[in-house]
Amino acid sequence: MRLALDQAHNAWLVGEVPVGAVIVAPDGQIVGRGFNQPIGRHDPTAHAEVMALRDAAAAGQDVRGAIAYVTLEPCAHLGRTGPCCDALVAAGIGKVVASLEDPNPLVAGQGFARLRAAGVTVEVGPGAAASRELNIGFFSRMVR
Repeated sequence: MRLALDQAHNAWLVGEVPVGAVIVAPDGQIVGRGFNQPIGRHDPTAHAEVMALRDAAAAGQDVRGAIAYVTLEPCAHLGRTGPCCDALVAAGIGKVVASLEDPNPLVAGQGFARLRAAGVTVEVGPGAAASRELNIGFFSRMVR
């Protein structure tokens, strides 16, 4: 999770919502890393999870059965992009370890529910304090 938090910090440094993701293959090898970049890349699909999946794909890595470490619950709603939880399921990710539930009312536990419904194991909590600190501005906008 530390590496995912480092990715989230990269997003924070460039003014993005600070979310990071790291994908670890079943053999323990890190195969993908990414952080939120939709503003800087002018690409609404450039969420952390999608960027990590793209990173793995660019390196020719198979992510089926892998663990995705994510600093915030994967989104579950249709907006300018498809749900990140669906991208993780489609890629064959076997487990998602997330620091926190997303307080955005459009997500708020629904990403975890969709992952579990698709048979993905979900663990919540590692890195919660650090993720909460990075996201204090984002969270304050979500609970107003």
